[in-house]
Amino acid sequence: MSQVPDFKQTQQQFTAHLRDPNSVPEPADIESRRMAIYRRLVYNNIESFLSNACPVLKQILGETTWHNLAADFIRQHRCSSPLFNDIAREFVSYLEDHPQHYSSMPFIAELAHYEWVELALGIATPDFEKREVDAHEDVLQLTLQRSALSWSFAYHYPVHQIAPDNLPEKPAETPFFLLLYRNANDQVKFIELNPVSARLLDLLDSGQTGQQAAEAIAEALQHTNPEIVTQGARQLIADWLERGIVI
Repeated sequence: MSQVPDFKQTQQQFTAHLRDPNSVPEPADIESRRMAIYRRLVYNNIESFLSNACPVLKQILGETTWHNLAADFIRQHRCSSPLFNDIAREFVSYLEDHPQHYSSMPFIAELAHYEWVELALGIATPDFEKREVDAHEDVLQLTLQRSALSWSFAYHYPVHQIAPDNLPEKPAETPFFLLLYRNANDQVKFIELNPVSARLLDLLDSGQTGQQAAEAIAEALQHTNPEIVTQGARQLIADWLERGIVI
């Protein structure tokens, strides 16, 4: 009486082979031609998502290194989400966990994160909102918060400037503060903030009015003319309201 192969064991060998076809043999009871189709489907689908999410990174690495990295990601990383749209974020986690794979270009994880943010913000589900301001209103007296389509991050490398002919050699002495947002036309844009404007946005998001935030910043800076800080805050907040960055 022939024994039926254990389904779970076969399934595990099947998926292990798809992850690492060079090291894990094919299941004995599945035709090689069919396994080749599965291998192409799995790799091409995942690599396609990564390519769409990280075009600059792929261009910098070149075809061979890029495909080796994608194959290693499939082989080693265990995704915490089953959604295809989360593959790029999982790839960022993989890069953060394996810096030894790109020690000659230590900016790669941050670049991948920046490219993923552009993708994630572009497909985020919240709708664009804009707080209309009457002419008699003082924007410094409004209680505002960051829009759900407004994300900010601090990077050690100028990820928004990286290109094949512009690769940073070392991290900057001070972080780069980048504010990414999606506008009314569903376009993803970015603004480079300085430490003061980044702090202003954080204080607004914590519930302070623009006036309170400006006063706190002026005090922290020990500015000799706090009114300059106040006027700068007014201009920034008015611009952020117009862009829908704060609501």
